[in-house]
Amino acid sequence: MKLLQSDKFHQKNNKRGGMLVLVLMIFGVSLILISSALSITSSSRSRYYVDVERSQERLTLTCAAEAVIDAIEAQEITDAQLQQMSTNTHAEYRITGASKTSVKNGAAASDGSANIAPGLSTNASNGTVMKVTPVAGSKDIILDFSTKIIVTGDNTKAENLRVYMKYTPPAPVPDVCENMVTCGEEGSYNDIPKLEVNGTESYTVFHGDVELSSGSGSYIHNPTVITGNVKGGAGTIYHNDVIFYGPKAGIYIPSPGNGVTIASGEGDFYFLGVAMGETSGQLSLFKNSSGAAVSGSGMNLKADGAYFYNTKMTVGDWTLSGNGAGTTYWVAGSGSNLNRTNQWDGGNIIVKDGGSVSTVSTSTNVVYNSIADVTDSATQTAYARLKSRASNYLSNTALKAAAERQIPTSAEQTAIYGAYRTGETIPNISGVQNLHGNKAYKLTGGTYSYGRVRINLAEGDATIYVAGNCTFKSFCFEVSNATTHKLTFVLDYGVTMKFDQQPDFWNSITDPTTGTSYPYVQGILSCDERNGYNFASPHGGDLRGKSGTEPAAIVIGLGKNVFEASRAQVVDAYISLAGTGTDASTVVLKDKVHFYGRFEAVKVDTGNSDNLKMQNCPKLGSSGGGDTPLTTCYSAQSYEYYVA
Repeated sequence: MKLLQSDKFHQKNNKRGGMLVLVLMIFGVSLILISSALSITSSSRSRYYVDVERSQERLTLTCAAEAVIDAIEAQEITDAQLQQMSTNTHAEYRITGASKTSVKNGAAASDGSANIAPGLSTNASNGTVMKVTPVAGSKDIILDFSTKIIVTGDNTKAENLRVYMKYTPPAPVPDVCENMVTCGEEGSYNDIPKLEVNGTESYTVFHGDVELSSGSGSYIHNPTVITGNVKGGAGTIYHNDVIFYGPKAGIYIPSPGNGVTIASGEGDFYFLGVAMGETSGQLSLFKNSSGAAVSGSGMNLKADGAYFYNTKMTVGDWTLSGNGAGTTYWVAGSGSNLNRTNQWDGGNIIVKDGGSVSTVSTSTNVVYNSIADVTDSATQTAYARLKSRASNYLSNTALKAAAERQIPTSAEQTAIYGAYRTGETIPNISGVQNLHGNKAYKLTGGTYSYGRVRINLAEGDATIYVAGNCTFKSFCFEVSNATTHKLTFVLDYGVTMKFDQQPDFWNSITDPTTGTSYPYVQGILSCDERNGYNFASPHGGDLRGKSGTEPAAIVIGLGKNVFEASRAQVVDAYISLAGTGTDASTVVLKDKVHFYGRFEAVKVDTGNSDNLKMQNCPKLGSSGGGDTPLTTCYSAQSYEYYVA
């Protein structure tokens, strides 16, 4: 019995031992599984942190690069600054976040740069830097951005982005209408009876032979430059200096009574025999119809004073005499030979300044060998003014450029603008049609009546190539968003572009899309640059361009063109019609046309009814209308991410 009990006892103990072994085995396996799980979890967490770091690096890097490129596009970082940065190839520009941030939960205000904006601190292991490198042989540059965020120590590499910035030179400003008015060429003749230039800026330049007809009522307020022969007309008054420039300049003596008059206190004569182009020599002031030098006689030349440089002049009778209809103060500058053959009313006060003077009588003429001999203050004041302005004119490169500015030849203009011949054809428009910027259009020619083309230049410049003769009746080109862009009309060789008055121009036109009614305002209208939008006056009497702003349009002629607009028409444009000799073009702006701009052409027709009133219009591209927004010449061409 005892033995039997012992066996049972041993069996029971064996069972308990087996359970213990089993428990120990399970526990061991559990330890292995737990250790593996902990190891896997630790590894996953480490990879997760690394992924987070790299994702944050990529995010920070991209945002920093976008911020810099946006700043370049907005010119907060200017092109000049960017190019200057590229010259220092060893420099690193650190991009940081805010240095102070208002946060909650007890975080320090100084934590902004290090904690609130990871990857944008001043710490090298938690920051973003940029390098600017030039591309050899061009103005292109490369922006290299690098962001590094090291928290775990497992990710020591940086996320990098390379951006290639392409430099595109700005479009050149067209070389047109350098002067307010440029007309004529050597050998041409212009009769300009009703010209009124009201701005004092720039120049009015007459080449060839020009006549401001008797009783014309022309008024010119900016300096006038004459390089050929002028035939004066009673009633024409200059309100600024009149400068005879070059050896071929002079005055053609017409019938007695005509002349050249400068309003009292507003200007003087300057006779400057300077070299012009390939022509040099003395300026012979008075000429006959064949251009030969003659004695000036029987003609009014009235101004406060006159300065002669390298000029030959023989004068008699009352021409340039010192009475109420003449010019009292003369200065005989270097190279000048002045000879008065007769004097029968009024005298001249003449100061030698390197030139020679001959007079018939010293009883009516006073000649001083130098300013040092002058005692009266009026003559001293006049001499100082004439001497100072003459010195400026003789050395003034702007005046030289204005005087030498010639009408472009047909070949010159075609070489630049002939490429505009292709474009989307505009149909025979009637009603209202909308066109867009950054596009090229073409008109085949014909008559266009009762229409309005609205061109929005917000997307860029636009061109309209006029391939055939066009007549526009009760028709308007309305140009908007033209602050930095222009609409350019290009007239093919021999083409006429005419805005013709209709008897029913006061009626309205309705846009079929919107139902909006518009008056038949006619011509080319810069709607951004007009004072008011009230077109109630059928003649557009309240339409006046804003002086000092640039018109929205440019009219280019390739030779033998005619551009015409007259009463009731609105023309806001720079008009440059090429062609000299047999290719000469004509600009017709007459009879109270509402013109705002500048023009140049060999032939000019200002009509004989109402004055062509010209307000001050700035040179094309001079941004006279105020501050023009800065634009960048750089654009991002490619992005390359890499880890290193």
